[in-house]
Amino acid sequence: MDQVTIAGLTIPVTGQAGWIPETRLKLTPTTERNLERILYPLLQFRNVLLVGDAGSGKNALIYYINQERRHPVYRYSFNEDTLPEDLIGAYRIDPVSHQFVWQDGLLARALRSGSTFVADEMNLAPPEVLKRFSSVFTDGCLELLEGDGSIIEAREGFSFVATQNPATGFEGRKSLPREIQKHFAAVYVDSYPPEELATIIRELYPLEDEEIAELVRINQAMEEALFARKLGVNDLERFHFNLRNLKRVAARVVSARQDPLSEVSDIYLSPFRSPADRTFIQELIGQKTPEKILIRPAVHEEAGRIVIGRAHLTVKKENLQTRVHQAVRSHPAVMARLELLESLARSVEMGENVLLESDADVEPEEFASFFAALAGKNLTTISLSRGMHTADILGGLKPVTREGESGQVTWVDGPLTRAVKMGDYILLRGLEAAGPELVEKLNMLTDDARALVLPPESGEQEVLLLSDDARIFAVKHFRLTKSSPSVSRAFRNRFSAFVVHPLVSVESLTDFACALLPVDRDVAQRMARFHLALREKAHRREIGGFSVEAYSFGLTNFRRWAEHLLAYAEQGLLALERGAGIAYIHEIADARERDQAMRLLKELLAGVDPAKIQEIEAKKKVLKQSTYKDRIDWNPEEHYREAHTGKARRKLTGDAIKKGIEIDTPETGGSTKEGPDAWYGSDTRGNKGQGEPGQGGGGWGYRTEEIYQEFLRKRRPLWPYSMGVSLQEFKALFDAGIEQAILDIDRLFDPEIQIRRRYLDQGSRLDVRRYLAYLNGKSDGRIFDRTTLSVEEDRLKGIQVLFAVNKGRRIFNFDYSVAVLVALMSLSRILSNHRIEFGVSGYSDLANSKKHIDLVWYKKPDAFFTQEMEKELWEGLCEGWHGDTVAEYQVIGELAQAFSKEARTRILIFVSDFRGARGRVSMARDITAADTRYLKEAVDAYSHQGIICVGAGIGPRAIPDAAFHESLFIGSENYASLPSLLAGRITELIHRYHVAGVA
Repeated sequence: MDQVTIAGLTIPVTGQAGWIPETRLKLTPTTERNLERILYPLLQFRNVLLVGDAGSGKNALIYYINQERRHPVYRYSFNEDTLPEDLIGAYRIDPVSHQFVWQDGLLARALRSGSTFVADEMNLAPPEVLKRFSSVFTDGCLELLEGDGSIIEAREGFSFVATQNPATGFEGRKSLPREIQKHFAAVYVDSYPPEELATIIRELYPLEDEEIAELVRINQAMEEALFARKLGVNDLERFHFNLRNLKRVAARVVSARQDPLSEVSDIYLSPFRSPADRTFIQELIGQKTPEKILIRPAVHEEAGRIVIGRAHLTVKKENLQTRVHQAVRSHPAVMARLELLESLARSVEMGENVLLESDADVEPEEFASFFAALAGKNLTTISLSRGMHTADILGGLKPVTREGESGQVTWVDGPLTRAVKMGDYILLRGLEAAGPELVEKLNMLTDDARALVLPPESGEQEVLLLSDDARIFAVKHFRLTKSSPSVSRAFRNRFSAFVVHPLVSVESLTDFACALLPVDRDVAQRMARFHLALREKAHRREIGGFSVEAYSFGLTNFRRWAEHLLAYAEQGLLALERGAGIAYIHEIADARERDQAMRLLKELLAGVDPAKIQEIEAKKKVLKQSTYKDRIDWNPEEHYREAHTGKARRKLTGDAIKKGIEIDTPETGGSTKEGPDAWYGSDTRGNKGQGEPGQGGGGWGYRTEEIYQEFLRKRRPLWPYSMGVSLQEFKALFDAGIEQAILDIDRLFDPEIQIRRRYLDQGSRLDVRRYLAYLNGKSDGRIFDRTTLSVEEDRLKGIQVLFAVNKGRRIFNFDYSVAVLVALMSLSRILSNHRIEFGVSGYSDLANSKKHIDLVWYKKPDAFFTQEMEKELWEGLCEGWHGDTVAEYQVIGELAQAFSKEARTRILIFVSDFRGARGRVSMARDITAADTRYLKEAVDAYSHQGIICVGAGIGPRAIPDAAFHESLFIGSENYASLPSLLAGRITELIHRYHVAGVA
């Protein structure tokens, strides 16, 4: 018998026929060590369990061993939907006789043929399923209880190898039960050190040593930054960078036609959306500014190729011009997305799996349609959801009625199986909602094996291989809550991930409209401005302020508007206005806000010539006759735009507060109770031109100390600033609003429902797939699907929310102190109803001495919220607004220490204008002031410690977005909505970051 030497051990060559996935494993010292650890138990016919990080080469090691000894491999990807018959076998319908015939499963076939069976991610399957074939672990045999009851003895050469990722560090992972794990010789697969990674890349790709060293450095630095929580801290998604990423970027650099830095950016920068993360990565890879990698693509035909910047796509030549024209016509490649389009084209060219991630108001699946249309390939879209069965996408036994025949039970391919057989482009939509029971089933299809295994009732005994020209796209929305399902970082690592941002520039939206409509550019630009203005108002909650959840307007709305205008262009302005109503305005619940949006639309459309719109009808025919080159060739010089950042402006104008509460501000030095003279008097107003003349409290200019001493000499004794209203009066005015806010918020705190599926031998809900396999009378009888809904009622346990209110007199003069009062009193009731611990404090310099900071607790976190406590909180918020303002960075440390040790999710909310002890002359100076910089550094530091810091900015000059990762604005347009706005943000943060029972 022939023999081969692997890792110093002599192994017999079996030479059996069967599928052996090809692998290009490089024999580094770590590889040799891992092989040796695996081979010794394998040669003793022991079960082997390989444990290691994603990309460490667990499957590749087994493939290599079997490739060298020419021994076939059966690999099955386990998940929560794995059933015993998937592995053991089931009855299928013979297509000729229409009779049931037995079909071995993968495990049964491996036993009979003496092959290696690889149980990929076996720990994901339910333990009760694994125990069904425990006789294979213990005795090397399997009884076909589902079939004829015969026993299959393992043929010589059979081996059972299981793989799993570590239980720590990977979402959705769990360890094998001890009663199963004890039958395996566990081998932890070591990852490669940097010097061996360089060796592997050097042997695989013709790169210079300096290039390889730099790629290895970047890859290792990225993973180390993730582990040290310097990267991706505020992102709920989990990332992983290993040999897969390194091989991906090396292959790109080898084939790069331009700056290799662009290829590096695609792999390492594109998956991240946070500006802080992107800046960190740009510095890490040596890219100081985005302009260094910006390449403006040109798309054109070149000998049966589509060239998109760095990417050259080989496509079908038939009807190429028409196909490309239609692709770009349906999915306009506007300037703002050319860089992303180029990067995606490189992924398609290199045969990579592509993962597109975005917010819910973005449509990333359009890119998959675009590339499928360019390639002349059919796009199979598969929408995934929680509770779907694997058979829904792979296929199953179903009754089918053919012409002239009665209903017959036969195997019907699922959409994924059909797509693989046809060589289609595949789009997996809703990846984040599917759960591991579906997603992990795609492991072998998305890794180097590129294969799909069907269940035994399909009659397919061979694996289905993905064709070379097929591509896999996946789309998922950003994970919004920590408890919501998402893909594991191991599965994510099989894709090149790209963040798809919304279109938010007037130029790009104008180009988009012009591509969809044969419309005058002036009309398209006005449409774009309305879209962006309404989007901004929704974001700022100037509309939708009374709604718990903000309105969201995306490209779908804009496209709907354009399509309506295209259909009714002959009606001119009427169609334009009606289309805006259909796409945007009719969605708004509040009639006053609808009128506001309509006024905005009419203002932006003022001066539009109806004839320009009616010309669309005449241009439709011309558009159909135009060639694709008219629409997809770009000249970088013609499309160059100077950077435009705009000018600082006051965000809000300020209106009177709700009627019913009188703010009593005593006179101190001026002749008025409110306004810029209230503190210093008209003789010192504005520090004689050296300070700020308005916005409450005067200014603090260059002659600070001199003017302050003058003020102290003339000022009267401090009078207490008070709301001047009782708790009873407050409730009479605002109780109805608070109750509405409570009703709106309550549903967001509803406990989440988890779906669990178990199969029993009795019940009321029949699983059709299992029943059809059971019809021959020889199955185990577990055909009833018992789907249970479990409610996690304690999921809010471990949350603690602390409010810190700036009680300085400058804030009091803004009127918004009443909004703060309404919000905190309502939130106190809401949080108390849901047993969420909270505390409320105020901070200021009550003595106006510039020496002390008074931090007063009106409600401590550990105190019960009784009626007496409600009264104390009310009095604390109403009184004591006469102090001087202090900078938030001076109190954030003490507040951070006030959280209890039991709190797992800690939310610290500041309510202030964040302008420090003294307001500056302009907003720009406030943003660049040392106080703001110190606050940002403190927020970053405590965010790394797991504290969620939120800035609720009040007043027209609030600047929380300059210092906080989480912020919202309260101004004259939406101050009355502060209870709903603040409560909505708290529930959003709880859903996003909190997981009950996780320390």
